[in-house]
Amino acid sequence: MPPEKPPLRNKETLLDGLSMLARFYWGPDQELCEDLASPAYRDLFSRLARIVPDAAPTLRSIQAYLQNAPSSEALCLELETAYVATHVNPPAGNGAPLYHSCYVGDGLVMGPPAGAMALRLEQAGLSLGEKSGEPPDHLAVELEYLIFILEEGLAGRREWGLEEAGEMAARFMLPWVKDFVIRQAEASSPMLPMFASLLTAMLQEVAKEAFPSEQRA
Repeated sequence: MPPEKPPLRNKETLLDGLSMLARFYWGPDQELCEDLASPAYRDLFSRLARIVPDAAPTLRSIQAYLQNAPSSEALCLELETAYVATHVNPPAGNGAPLYHSCYVGDGLVMGPPAGAMALRLEQAGLSLGEKSGEPPDHLAVELEYLIFILEEGLAGRREWGLEEAGEMAARFMLPWVKDFVIRQAEASSPMLPMFASLLTAMLQEVAKEAFPSEQRA
């Protein structure tokens, strides 16, 4: 007998966690920093720890760090500075760019993964909207597309939505995200590698929808 699928509440928690990560990877701002310290997000971290056990230690570390932050303004300054130095304008040869293409082939922006994501978006009838200046393989774009197909699958509007999301997480995102995680070990704020670790654990959870045996191995 196949393992029982998690209840809908767990899927909604996973969606909330992915949405938080997408917000973070578009760039931390004051509103996000205030939300991170809010009761609603503390509850989200607790729920995520229950449904993604591999992420529980990281989530506890994130909560402890947030509790010790002197203010949301100080946290925002720290995160913005580290985000720019690590993801946007790192020293030559260092840092962790937010573009999938930078982790495959010759590592240039707008490589094959950008074309693949552009096709996925086009086939789904989606556009980048106000983010149209960004390449389509930006991490936040990939996360938002993943959220979209998960939501479509949960709502029954996309017959294979959950399996498609699992395939995207396992085959399209995790291979480069694992390298992305390694490249930010020296980030000036420990929150960056912690969020990257959380991202990996959550993608692995989504991947179980399509490849449960591989993710347990």
